[in-house]
Amino acid sequence: MITLQRQLAIFSDLMPGKQYLHHLQIFLFVAEARNCTYKDIEDFFHLSNASASRSLTAMGVDPNHRKEGMGLVECYPDPAEGRRLRVRLSKKGLLIFDQMIDA
Repeated sequence: MITLQRQLAIFSDLMPGKQYLHHLQIFLFVAEARNCTYKDIEDFFHLSNASASRSLTAMGVDPNHRKEGMGLVECYPDPAEGRRLRVRLSKKGLLIFDQMIDA
């Protein structure tokens, strides 16, 4: 299996049938940035705040939503601006990203 196919298989195995290409794109964007804001994601992908929020909720863990996410990203308040949220890969996300790189 070529590398890209292997990487896509690793990501899609997390939640079979519930993966979307834009989740992978956002996951890779966050991995590359190491740490970014919702606004960075909104601007780069031309998303509304609601769309960015839905995607990040699906990829993360949000106690305010009844759906369980994949646990790949975590959002936290920006230390410089408490009203702004920052995004980074979780420990699980880092492990998945390492598997994708090694594929």
